Amino acid sequence: MKKDNMPQVARFWNDIASEFDSIYTGEGKSGFSRFLDQYFRRDIYQRFDWVMEKCGDVGGKTVCDIGCGSGRFVTEFAKRGAEHVTGVDVAPDMLKLARNLVEQDGTAALCDFIESDVLNWKTDRQFDVTIAIGFWDYIMEPPERLRLIRRMTKEKFLSAWPRYWTWRMPVRKVRLQYVRGCPVYFFRKPQVYEMLEDAGFEVLSCQTVGKLFCVDSRPK
Repeated sequence: MKKDNMPQVARFWNDIASEFDSIYTGEGKSGFSRFLDQYFRRDIYQRFDWVMEKCGDVGGKTVCDIGCGSGRFVTEFAKRGAEHVTGVDVAPDMLKLARNLVEQDGTAALCDFIESDVLNWKTDRQFDVTIAIGFWDYIMEPPERLRLIRRMTKEKFLSAWPRYWTWRMPVRKVRLQYVRGCPVYFFRKPQVYEMLEDAGFEVLSCQTVGKLFCVDSRPK
């Protein structure tokens, strides 16, 4: 049996919840620190734009964000007219930020949050759109989770996968895995395609966004 690393992942994200969300807000950061975020982490902003572009009009649709973090995607979908948005995450402090955000944005009535790994979330709910962005970086064995996501997806699945062997790969390995104790993984494009197709998705397009493969797929 392979070791479950999700407790480590949950602890890591719980510890850095506010630090991570400040990438979006700039809160408590100097101008230079904000510049570094915009330069070295710009694919965080780019993947957000990519998701919103690929989703198009979400009016009246149900959406699920797997690994929703501090809720930035969740509240944006609600603002864009989604009927309901569900965020799923393993880190309670991230979900606390997410709940505060949707309250501040006036979208709380359209949103709910689940504290769970998708692997342990026992649900028969289905969604028009599911996304998993900034999620696969920390998943040692994606196939089983992909199959579960396939079962809950009716129309579209958007996912972002950290690319294998970019300059950022060894940096993240050292900074996250060896210094902070959070495992991190990287993927080659054929591997991503194979896992998605084996799980029951058809890949429509794959766009390189910074150090990521951003993949638009749909249930077969």
